[in-house]
Amino acid sequence: MSTINKGSSPRYKIAMLDEQGSLAAWSREIEGAEFNWAFVRLDSKDSLIDQLEQNTYDAVILPCSMRAVVDIELMAKLSRIQPHAVRVFLGAEFWNAGFKAKASEIAHRIYPNNVPIKEVAEELEYQIKLVKLLNRSSLQAYVSTVGCLPSPPSMYCQLTEAVNSDVADLTEISEIIEQDPSVVAQIMKQVNSAFFGFSRQISDLREAISLLGVRNLRSMVLSSQLNNQFKEGQGWDQFSFEKMGQRSLLVARLAQAISRRAGASKAVQDQAFLAGLLHDLGVMIMAAHDPVQYKKLINYSVKKQKPIYLVEKAACGFFHGEVAAALLALWNLPPQVVEAVMLHHVPHLSSSKEFSPLTAVHVADAMLPSVDVAGECDLASSLSLRYLDQVGVMDEVPQWRIVANEYRVRMVSNL
Repeated sequence: MSTINKGSSPRYKIAMLDEQGSLAAWSREIEGAEFNWAFVRLDSKDSLIDQLEQNTYDAVILPCSMRAVVDIELMAKLSRIQPHAVRVFLGAEFWNAGFKAKASEIAHRIYPNNVPIKEVAEELEYQIKLVKLLNRSSLQAYVSTVGCLPSPPSMYCQLTEAVNSDVADLTEISEIIEQDPSVVAQIMKQVNSAFFGFSRQISDLREAISLLGVRNLRSMVLSSQLNNQFKEGQGWDQFSFEKMGQRSLLVARLAQAISRRAGASKAVQDQAFLAGLLHDLGVMIMAAHDPVQYKKLINYSVKKQKPIYLVEKAACGFFHGEVAAALLALWNLPPQVVEAVMLHHVPHLSSSKEFSPLTAVHVADAMLPSVDVAGECDLASSLSLRYLDQVGVMDEVPQWRIVANEYRVRMVSNL
């Protein structure tokens, strides 16, 4: 085991597996930089597990081997030991798309070997700060009072197991969904809506699964069950929760299309779809939890002409993106989905220079009109040109506007 600690009071504790001793360059560069980390390199998987069982770490870094299944299983185990630690894979360029997709379900970031150490370190600090924000006591206390289950709906968990299985087929997946007829009805209603634009009526669940893809279907199941849990109370007249859900589906579809046009991986496309479905979940949670208070926030937002997330932050100490993200992180949803939901209004807070689900969801939310809200409060994001320039996608904006206009027409005609 090798340990580096610059200063007597390190900001963060980082654990790295280095069985071959090939990552000594990390030690040298971190020691020479201004990170002030307690940096520990472990030479075996068992010693890494022991360290995480005995001490709290802010992040864990695993180098990728040719045994991708073993590496992913180890990271999953480490995430159960320390769920609040940021998780990073290094050197995944030789993994196939399937392994990368599975890794992205549990890792905050996946890097090739040639990424500069300083760049990874800076991104790591940013991720650690996000995790700490989501786990601050005031936000966790609020989430614990909104009537949420301590774990995600069981159907979502069953579908996740099926997604990660190499043997699950359409029949097995159909049987999981058929456990809840109301979910089946909701899925079939959405599949046959203008939001998906299929040229004919779809009446068979297995055909719907085949057309949508299992990951998209899993996302829709989670969204449907959450929307059923968080409903507007009696006397609520500010906006329609049902229309909010319909708009989120359109944001999800547009985010997925933007990701596809950007050449993003299938995993990123799927995560953009899920994050799009859930990006405004926090609005519905806050409105359902205390409708009188949230109505006041909407009215104040209109009166002062301030974005709703800023009004929420000033009044509550957190905004709806953080509320939803805290819940989703508690449920171990993919970290990049959590990040996209949390920062979709404020993507410039991200340090990333790469296209991600956050990019797609922010653009999609900003390019589609808000649902109708009393007093004409705009719940949609404002496009952050600063962030888009940071990610290097400014040249794509005109084409994305053209694509978004097609979805805008569908939204206007259906909402």
